[in-house]
Amino acid sequence: MYWTAADRDKAIWWQLRQADTCPACGTRGEEWDESRGGSRNAYVPELARCRGCEVSGRTEETPEFKNGGRGLRVSLRRSRKGVSA
Repeated sequence: MYWTAADRDKAIWWQLRQADTCPACGTRGEEWDESRGGSRNAYVPELARCRGCEVSGRTEETPEFKNGGRGLRVSLRRSRKGVSA
């Protein structure tokens, strides 16, 4: 695969941006830093409910899951009921 100089520059920029992005919340320090053009009020918290996480969380509370041993995780598989094409 051939990378142009512009492709390499974009890849490096993306890598640097990713390194500056918090893995937990997805924001970057400069967005909050007023001395770098950001704002202390750059974001506001907002609650959102995910039905998939809700269902997975309930499964994680079951004795079968709790006693399942290390490495056990919940994955979601599309059911045949209620699926619209």
